[in-house]
Amino acid sequence: MNIMKRIYIALILLVHGLSVYAQKEDNVWAFAYRYSFKTISNRIFFTFGDSLIITYTQRPMSILKSSASICDTAGNLLIYSNGCYVETADGTEVENSEGLNPGTFYDNCEDNDGYNLSQNMILLPYPDYYDRYALFHLPATFNAGYGYYYAIMNSSFDLSSNNGNGATLYKNQVITQDTFHGDGIHAMRHANGRDWWIIVAKLSSNIYYKMLLSPTGISLTQQSIGEPTGSGAAGQIVFSPDGTKLARFNARDDLRIFDFDRCSGELSAPVYIPMQNSADIEIFSGMAWSADSRFIYAAENARLLQFDTWAPDIAGSMIVVATADPPVCPLSGSIGFMELGPDGMIYCRPYNGQKCMHRMRHPERAGVACAFEQNYFQLEYPYANLAHFPNFRLGPVDGSACDTLGLDNHPLAGWRYDKTGSLDVDFTSVSWYEPTAWLWDFDDPASGAANQSAERNPAHTFSAPGAYEVCLTVSNAYGADTKCKTVWVGTVGSGSPQEAGDGVKVWPNPTTGEIYWEGLPEGERANVRVYNMLGILQLSGAQLEGNLDMSSLSDGVYWVQFLAPGGQIWGLKCVQLFKE
Repeated sequence: MNIMKRIYIALILLVHGLSVYAQKEDNVWAFAYRYSFKTISNRIFFTFGDSLIITYTQRPMSILKSSASICDTAGNLLIYSNGCYVETADGTEVENSEGLNPGTFYDNCEDNDGYNLSQNMILLPYPDYYDRYALFHLPATFNAGYGYYYAIMNSSFDLSSNNGNGATLYKNQVITQDTFHGDGIHAMRHANGRDWWIIVAKLSSNIYYKMLLSPTGISLTQQSIGEPTGSGAAGQIVFSPDGTKLARFNARDDLRIFDFDRCSGELSAPVYIPMQNSADIEIFSGMAWSADSRFIYAAENARLLQFDTWAPDIAGSMIVVATADPPVCPLSGSIGFMELGPDGMIYCRPYNGQKCMHRMRHPERAGVACAFEQNYFQLEYPYANLAHFPNFRLGPVDGSACDTLGLDNHPLAGWRYDKTGSLDVDFTSVSWYEPTAWLWDFDDPASGAANQSAERNPAHTFSAPGAYEVCLTVSNAYGADTKCKTVWVGTVGSGSPQEAGDGVKVWPNPTTGEIYWEGLPEGERANVRVYNMLGILQLSGAQLEGNLDMSSLSDGVYWVQFLAPGGQIWGLKCVQLFKE
């Protein structure tokens, strides 16, 4: 970045009095599949940053369909659960956490398989208690051969105990007993920016149970509103990222949308959208929101629907954006549970356990431009679960009756990009805490007035090949934040990218953090491993598209190895890391 740009950004931050705290509690997603009667299970980790890093390792816990995890605010994985007990990031069992979710379904735990239900748990930081976390969970049982959730339970864990390995403060505390719907559980920050709302729907009714988690404990209310459901089919119930709406969907009961008051917890303005089609036979399906809270995606297994909640007629806005492709991985020919990632993309697992995962690159775009990419990830291990999180990057409702804690929405900048041509790049803002203005600087003065943009998600054509330090500054009435990173475009001159064997080119070298490469076979993504000079593995990423963030490593010299998915070595390069 040039000196004038640094001074400009510093002045913006000074004027706005910026105070931003990273909220990355959903930074690491843990996936796995059961291994009966074994002491070690394969584990897949998705770690989100400037590039998605996929790593593989082994841990004692076996995970079936239930899973919940949480990181600290810096994005370091703390604990996760399979519905049977809780484990730390390094595989240590949290003291006295075994025996979660008692009932008939716990038999899977006794067989070392993990709990066999999706969307039935969510982990939250306990308000105003450092290192204390609350697990809200739905245990299930059978009645006349029919499985159902029979209670809402809460368990609490203190991670400051036992040298950081944690201890259970209490577990399986019953909040209420009833029969609950298979659409599961979700959470949303209270309007004060500190506390949490948690919501669960009653089975075969229009009743919603709402819990408020605050420093004083848990309170419970219920509300009857909208059309009742008539089935026990499993789907998803999800708050919009901005907290203003709640939606729930399963293929048998169809789509329900409500306005949500984060202060009172009241639902209002119910919208019911029935869909009579062959999907009515499905017993599992999923849904997700786009990061801008505009589009709802409803997955019926055989097809994926998009609804525009900003349209005057939401039902009339329905578009089929994808139909399920034939299986690529075993049992992968379906579109099932979905989750919005911190990078603004939606991740989707086919219903059954397998090695494939779908991805939606642009959920904020209407129609097929949302770019739903089926079987995009072909993983080394099978899995049967999907992460499930609230929006941790949501602040108070400024100026509301509940805005009583003196917290403000200081915006947090984030963005990603997609190369659409040699010099053409699409930019997508993934910024949080209610920014009201976006200012992009493409570090390309030769492009004239196009060098800056006030659009939320602009496109830019760079004037020449090379490296550009692109910056996004987001702001609102309370402050501003800037995120800068390097974007390489075009055919770079012979002095910049360096041969890494077999035609793979790597640049920049030395690097301040990120490295880029080109020259892989058409359409291929690399598995990348980074070793120190002693040959010890330091970092790995699977199926990367063209860049890797090495900034988590210490300054030094590393060997970077590029491998094909089948294990063939495409290239090996010595790279020097020197962070600013």
